[in-house]
Amino acid sequence: MATTPVSHLRAVPALQNGGLHSPEEVFRLLTARTPVGVFVAASNGGYEYVNERWLHLAGLTPDAALGSGWASAVHPEDAERTLAAWAAAVESASDWVHEHRFVRADGSVTWVESHAHTLHDESGALIGWVGASIDVSAHRRAVGPVANDSSELFRIAFDNAPIGMALIEPDGSWIQVNASFCRLLGYSEEALMSLTLTDLTVPGDGAVLIDPDEEAVRHETRYLRADGTPLWVAASTTLVRGPDEQPMYYVLQVEDIGDRKQTERELRRLADHDALTGLLNRRGFMEGLRRELRRMERKGEYGALLLLDLDNFKTVNDTAGHLAGDQVLRTTAEVLRRRLRATDVIGRLGGDEFAALVLNVTPRQASEIAAETTETIRSMTVTAGDVTIEVAASIGVVAIEELRGENEEELLAAADRAMYRVKSLRRDG
Repeated sequence: MATTPVSHLRAVPALQNGGLHSPEEVFRLLTARTPVGVFVAASNGGYEYVNERWLHLAGLTPDAALGSGWASAVHPEDAERTLAAWAAAVESASDWVHEHRFVRADGSVTWVESHAHTLHDESGALIGWVGASIDVSAHRRAVGPVANDSSELFRIAFDNAPIGMALIEPDGSWIQVNASFCRLLGYSEEALMSLTLTDLTVPGDGAVLIDPDEEAVRHETRYLRADGTPLWVAASTTLVRGPDEQPMYYVLQVEDIGDRKQTERELRRLADHDALTGLLNRRGFMEGLRRELRRMERKGEYGALLLLDLDNFKTVNDTAGHLAGDQVLRTTAEVLRRRLRATDVIGRLGGDEFAALVLNVTPRQASEIAAETTETIRSMTVTAGDVTIEVAASIGVVAIEELRGENEEELLAAADRAMYRVKSLRRDG
């Protein structure tokens, strides 16, 4: 795996917690094993991290790729439009999707399709991008013969392409499918041609558009394999016209992007989840709280915000060590998961502080939940090595309807005040 200074990982919010399995370790393990090039950029557009696969695609060393150095690998013919597109994304703080070529020192060329997604801190300010680059060279090689309408070259490319390909009539019916397409979806050629694109597409995702006004259409969707499992694909159609400029047929290219989608999901999870407990981190919790408050306001629903703080947690770390402290935090998170519902919003805000938005409960019910939770925590013991630790917690409760109209920060502050009143009175309650 390519290594660069640890400081570059500050671009990913979730990579700020320590622990037995640090977010940095999780991030490195994830990106080391993915077949997709992964990059992280700062808010100024400079690259701060690239994985080994990205370096292979670009033909660069880790140091050469950082900052604006990555641009040195862009093919000279693509450099102006690629850098302009990236500069526009940085200027507008927007997501970026772009296709271009990398040229390595030995002269070899790789076509890549890059996707960069914005990352924001708790206040909503842009802190950078996390992106993935996928090798689309096979797709580009397949399109070449189509564009030239060279029948023999196209037949060879079609039959031997490593990606799924099909010829489609202007009315949407199949003309031919290749072996890679059949293998990708687990159908025989006969069975595949008996279906339509709509049959293959997961309901609600939308099939590739067949549009005579569009020379090429490309999008990402999910196809259903023969065994019923969904598969993420990048699917595109290229229109082939006859000498009279009338549409003759479409060429459909389908690539499996399941690994890239999984990588994107994991990277997004790292951005808004706490690596130690698996709960939402502060950023993820505040986003969930904001979203649910708007929904509750709109529908007239009610609920309560609970803020939990472990009592004398510093003593646990000081006397039993941080590994024992981590075990206490994980056990507390598990108690909250078991006691609350999947529809409730639960997070670790940092340190030994947890929060939960409990939906559709009265103030009395919320107080009962808090009391039961503290009782469960009080009755449990956590064993770390040969050390047994007793745990206690204080919980502040705020009824949402009593503070209707307050924003999420104000509600959290009210719950914080309630929790400290508990601590000042007796703790553990």
